[in-house]
Amino acid sequence: MTEGAPQPASTPGEGIEVPPLDVVGSGILPPIEDSVRRRFWWLERLAPWVGSRWAVELWCTPPVLESSLRLPPGVSPGRPIEAFWDGHRVVGEEWGEGPPVYLVHGWGGQRPHLAMFVKPLVEAGYRVVAFDLPSHNESDPGELAPGRTTATECADAIAAVIETHGPAHAVVAHSLGANATALAAAQGAPVGRLVFFAPMGDFPLYLDLFAARHGFGRRIRAGLHRRLEKRIAMPLHETNMTRLARRADYPPLLLIHDPDDPDSPYAASQRLAAAWRGARLLTTKGLGRLAHYRVLRHRPAITAGVEFIGERADG
Repeated sequence: MTEGAPQPASTPGEGIEVPPLDVVGSGILPPIEDSVRRRFWWLERLAPWVGSRWAVELWCTPPVLESSLRLPPGVSPGRPIEAFWDGHRVVGEEWGEGPPVYLVHGWGGQRPHLAMFVKPLVEAGYRVVAFDLPSHNESDPGELAPGRTTATECADAIAAVIETHGPAHAVVAHSLGANATALAAAQGAPVGRLVFFAPMGDFPLYLDLFAARHGFGRRIRAGLHRRLEKRIAMPLHETNMTRLARRADYPPLLLIHDPDDPDSPYAASQRLAAAWRGARLLTTKGLGRLAHYRVLRHRPAITAGVEFIGERADG
């Protein structure tokens, strides 16, 4: 079920406390092997610089998610599309005609993960463009080794697709794909209206979660922080969604999130909705431990997203 209609944000985000992330999570991501945790335990004590070098490579490696890649009933394969950024190829497909709406999957995902949006958006008169982020599925890696990428590279890929296939009427994005879309918008990509499903919270939460899951402490975590900033060539706090909102000049935003989500904290979306001028937060209910992924197939949420995309800009 879905709780009520989307409501405009009206309270300051700073007063909303975001709890620690669930270390166990939904169980969709592959578990961390005990041997990996043991190695990090020793490296934390004996060679944290080696541990942080290993940690940054793991951080930049998208997982392989065990989830269905079948298109929904009534959706046939789309027309192939591609785009390039700095010589790197992004692969995707499109359906329909009209103003473009882009679908951006999350970390470890693939373009079919948001395919429930294809049919209703095409029927509403939009051209729907879905694509794979760098080092995901069919798209090329970026500057890193194959199988690795960063949120900033994902933002560059999103911007390249939009530049190639037309300014967005809207972007629908999930999890880290939402954060990368906000970063692309902050850097000038014309994103139109935004529908974000379960976006990630600010970076310290995920560094803490990564450290807890991999069994290392503050020394490796600090090195990981430094190495990530060097790799993306910007301070990590500049990737926080509230900062990106100001830099992007607050495009119209609908957030959709379930309080049961163990992979991305619902409170982070509450905070973002309060800080993002004019944003709305739609709360789903009862999606359980798999809420982070089930929300992408939740018909009331999809309907709300399509209706938000279709609203007049002056509405």
